Amino acid sequence: HLGRHAVACFLTRGDLWQSWEEGADHFEGQLLDADYALNNFNWMWLSCSGFFYQYFRCYSPVTFQKKNDPHGHFIRKWVPELANLPAKYIYEPWKAPIA
Repeated sequence: HLGRHAVACFLTRGDLWQSWEEGADHFEGQLLDADYALNNFNWMWLSCSGFFYQYFRCYSPVTFQKKNDPHGHFIRKWVPELANLPAKYIYEPWKAPIA
């Protein structure tokens, strides 16, 4: 649930400006308990395409994840290139020293 929120905000409003339909379609194919109406409504809601008046509310891919997974377990599992980064840089690898 929270993962979808973070991904939806990042893809649709986080400077990538992707269509919410693309994200909804991808998640629909990946979710074991997919519900067409709920999945699509959530994507439309989070992209601020309709039924949402708080357009300024957007999950930051950095701040949101630091709060919900401070040690970066999810990133370490799914992005092996970042697995050995110190926790301090796991959500902002561009700030890590080059060495």
